[in-house]
Amino acid sequence: MNKSVEKEYKWRADELLLSRALLWASARIGSQSRTIHMESSYYDTADGMLRESKTALRLRRENERSVCCMKIRGAESGTEGLRAHEEYQCDAETLKEGLAKLPGNGAPEALCEQLMQRELVETCTVSFRRCAVLLQEKDTVCELALDQGELRREGRSAPLCEIELEYVAGDEKAFHALAAELADQLDLIPENESKLARALKLSQN
Repeated sequence: MNKSVEKEYKWRADELLLSRALLWASARIGSQSRTIHMESSYYDTADGMLRESKTALRLRRENERSVCCMKIRGAESGTEGLRAHEEYQCDAETLKEGLAKLPGNGAPEALCEQLMQRELVETCTVSFRRCAVLLQEKDTVCELALDQGELRREGRSAPLCEIELEYVAGDEKAFHALAAELADQLDLIPENESKLARALKLSQN
């Protein structure tokens, strides 16, 4: 199995911080931005098997594209705001189609086959608009994501506003340095919980 490890920093934000982060990114040479409207539905078995195994399964509409994604959380990085986990995704219109295709992209085949035999229920939804800015510093490439929207679960909702910086390619030290610069200049506060984790907590409030 070929692991695809996603590394990203995540910080809390508000509208002002999103604007300041966009200005910071736009001032850098070679930055390219695009807007993506995202509607994510997360799924689990009725007994919460995926939650117990620290695995997330979602089907997300990204503008006109439909993507199935599985994330498996790794060990804590020890660096505040930095998250690292296995991530596998493929174009798919349905969960069944996605689970059939994900092993070809490296996802655990046994887990995907098991999930195809189980009844999956929607646990929560997350809708947001993302301004994605591709940044390049010499041979290092990363993506700045400015997200604003809403978390929803069982009739309850909460606003979503956050900043992410995801490693794409190149020198990882330069990526971490860029994240430190952004956090320092904007005085950012790390967000240590995923969108899914925060959405699932809504029914507990």
